[in-house]
Amino acid sequence: MSTVRGFAGCLLISLIASQLFSQQQDASVIFKFSWKYGQPSDYIVTLHRGGQVDYVSDDHSLSWPQQRNHPVESNAEQAVQDNEAASKERFTKQFQCTDSLRQKIFLLAEQLKFFDGQFEFTAHPVAQTGSKTLGYEDSAHHTSTTYNYSENPSIQELTELFQGISLTIESGRKLEFDRRFDKLSLDQDLKALDQLSKDGHLYEVQAIAPVLQRLASDRTVLHIAQQSAQRILARARLAVAPSPPQ
Repeated sequence: MSTVRGFAGCLLISLIASQLFSQQQDASVIFKFSWKYGQPSDYIVTLHRGGQVDYVSDDHSLSWPQQRNHPVESNAEQAVQDNEAASKERFTKQFQCTDSLRQKIFLLAEQLKFFDGQFEFTAHPVAQTGSKTLGYEDSAHHTSTTYNYSENPSIQELTELFQGISLTIESGRKLEFDRRFDKLSLDQDLKALDQLSKDGHLYEVQAIAPVLQRLASDRTVLHIAQQSAQRILARARLAVAPSPPQ
């Protein structure tokens, strides 16, 4: 009888461990941002336990000329803005997160009890910087918190990390566009990115490494722009030249 009980106990422990492992493998931390003045105005970053990042952005923000003329003065102008926003295509990108950042984000989520609580700063009104939502999902949790600004240091750190990821991805997207259609803007683009990289505000640079590597060796762009791309890659400890095809 004791042998049977021992076997049953081991089986139960094994099942519990298997369920916990399954929950951890399926877990994801999600960051959502929405603000009509943001660029992009809406995006979602989903980090899976295995390290895969799914990034989706919908840019319904005003164009620069529209911002200068905001607010609109007629229904016709409003219709133009609405049509332009609706015509913008959704942008998606997937990449593998560095292990160090993945561990940090999941550890912070656990310390914050998987965002099951209220973290919005309410002591007095603060400037609007967009609606932000941090969420955690696995087979046992489906929790989230929404805020404009929070005093909690861990919430602030997670916000900076996820917004930094978006900044990196959207910057790489602009580099791709300017490389094809507006090469004269690449010097300014890369100068700004070089400074952000130097200040530690770019995250997961490997996600945009291919375009940086092409620009670092592209003799049709200004040499100073090539050097900026090379410095950004070097700070991220990434190869300046793309890997040869296998």
